[in-house]
Amino acid sequence: DNPSMAETGQYLIFPKVPRCDGAIFVTGDSMSPLLKSGDIVAYKRIHDFSSEIFWGEMYLISVEVAGEEYISVKYIQKSEKGEEYIKLVSENKQHQPKDVHLHKVRAMALVKASVRINSMV
Repeated sequence: DNPSMAETGQYLIFPKVPRCDGAIFVTGDSMSPLLKSGDIVAYKRIHDFSSEIFWGEMYLISVEVAGEEYISVKYIQKSEKGEEYIKLVSENKQHQPKDVHLHKVRAMALVKASVRINSMV
């Protein structure tokens, strides 16, 4: 389980970025080279998965896969399977797109900003 920065009592101030609900460190390479493991993404939760999605935008998403929670950052596109599905798409083309039924989505948040820390001082 990867707690958000707000849950751990840490805060970031992003100038000129709309209010966010939290921030989390990115792990993995599915959004590389745009996002790299260790980057921070700030997000705004959405509640109505069927009507609040901005198609083609980047989201932090929690999905149930085989009884386990899978959290990742992906682009969300319309699925060819119909309105009850969404397509999760990676920036890294080595990761194949995946169609997911909306009832498997546990949480979703629009990525509002990202930060890369290039050196630790």
